[in-house]
Amino acid sequence: MRILSESDLSFQVCRTAEEMKSAEDGFRIVLEGLGRNIFSKISNVELGKEVQVFIRNRKNKVVGGAVGHIFGGWIYISLIWIEESLRSKGHGTRLLKIIETEAVKLGCKHAHVDTCSFEASPFYMKNGYTLFATLENYPEGHSKHFLK
Repeated sequence: MRILSESDLSFQVCRTAEEMKSAEDGFRIVLEGLGRNIFSKISNVELGKEVQVFIRNRKNKVVGGAVGHIFGGWIYISLIWIEESLRSKGHGTRLLKIIETEAVKLGCKHAHVDTCSFEASPFYMKNGYTLFATLENYPEGHSKHFLK
């Protein structure tokens, strides 16, 4: 969807997967522009580099995984999930250690995650992460915890 403004510019709003697919060039251009801006300030850092680790069962079905984004010597673990029947068996800890190891291979020295109060804060703390911030009422009635 395009929203026309008073100038000769238009603003494209993408809400669906199809709209985002049609605007992939826009995402790439914004990422590259941001990268140039960051490079001019702090040197060459990876921007947009991603690490993905998946757990598969004998039928090759994905039953868990983690996704991390690399930037400036840090990995931000944006997604981590394990099928409920496999939880509390050490698989989550192993998954976390694997993605952290891969991040170290890519030059990371630090890691951070965020999670909702009804999710995995105790899991991350058990694995050495410490709470550094909390966003209250995100979503309403809950909190979002930030750990490193």
